[in-house]
Amino acid sequence: MSTAPHPPDRIPKTTFVGLFVATGTAMLGMGILLPILPPYLKTLGASSLVVGLVFAGYATARGVFGPFIGRISDQYGRKRILLAGMGLYALLPLGFTLTGSVFVIGVLWFLQGAASGMVTPIAQSYVGDITPPGREGEIMNLFYVGLFGGIAVGPYLGGYLADNVSMAAPFYTMTASAVVAFVLVVLLVPESETPAIDGVGFRKSFSAVLDDLEMRGVLTYIAARGFYRWGFNSFFPVFAIGVVALTKTQVGVVLSGYMVAGGLLQYPFGRLADRFPDRRGTFVAIGGVIPALAMFALPAARSILVLIGLVVLMGLSSAIARAGAVAIRTERGRVHGMGAVTGAFTAALSAGQVFGPVGFGGIIDVASLRAAFYVGGAVGLVGTALAYWYLTRGAVHAPVDATPAAQDD
Repeated sequence: MSTAPHPPDRIPKTTFVGLFVATGTAMLGMGILLPILPPYLKTLGASSLVVGLVFAGYATARGVFGPFIGRISDQYGRKRILLAGMGLYALLPLGFTLTGSVFVIGVLWFLQGAASGMVTPIAQSYVGDITPPGREGEIMNLFYVGLFGGIAVGPYLGGYLADNVSMAAPFYTMTASAVVAFVLVVLLVPESETPAIDGVGFRKSFSAVLDDLEMRGVLTYIAARGFYRWGFNSFFPVFAIGVVALTKTQVGVVLSGYMVAGGLLQYPFGRLADRFPDRRGTFVAIGGVIPALAMFALPAARSILVLIGLVVLMGLSSAIARAGAVAIRTERGRVHGMGAVTGAFTAALSAGQVFGPVGFGGIIDVASLRAAFYVGGAVGLVGTALAYWYLTRGAVHAPVDATPAAQDD
């Protein structure tokens, strides 16, 4: 029998900074593509359903590979997986510049999703490993500021480059940002201490995460949010350009507004989640309901100012929910393995991200864009209600000091 490593009393600052900057830089590359890929696919003749399927491919790869990658990182360390993912991040964007085939772009975007599953979830697991007890909300949400910083700048930069330089420029920029991230990890991040949890197999570990009521609540919330949020990501550029007549740069500004709003308050909300740990489920509920309601208002917007106001509201309220959810997830990671809970979190988010674009695309093809946004909002409301029910039940009796290695498979 073995035990998982004990989190340190103080967080190693150099390691945290390396992960913070490197992951934010990698996410900058991903954000660059958000405002340009859907309309680009449309110019190649893709239907709304096909656009949804392409975006779903990214999430499918994350969902399929994420839990396995997370568990492998629990057993064999995290740095090598991070470097492999960032290497793929650097190489794959170059392929987009060499093809005009919707199918090839779909394959490349699928592989990009697999690479993403080797970067952000593993970096989050590493940060969870080095987070002192009682500071889950503060440290993890501070880390999320880096993620959102990259994604916030990315859409504006991608739209600007596509409008003013060339369609290839965003992809070259994505490669360059990934190279920078790779170098930062090599220089600043040591190999993680391998958690000694080999006595628990993948199936039993994943089942234990799903049986945990608090984790079930977090996973339900994030799956519902992934549905409407990724549906929004996939088709908001089409709506904004085709209906509201925005430029790609303006679409990038709107999408960046969401990320900036969320990033600015992520850290203070994280500290609140630590100060009021018994209210983390309430944070999830409040931050889940408001963005879902905003989805109902989006189709009626006809100006960039109204759109910015709505997405900023979505970003601010989502930060509240995320603060509670990642604090709960980090705490439960000490029970089940940080890679295991992060892998399950990634799989749940990816499930929503798969069905969101496909569902939105199908609804748009047979009904309307307005109907797709309404369905997304309804899914968000129902998912948040169910998540809150799980969280309130689970918080009553959730153990915090168990270790997954205390059992045999």
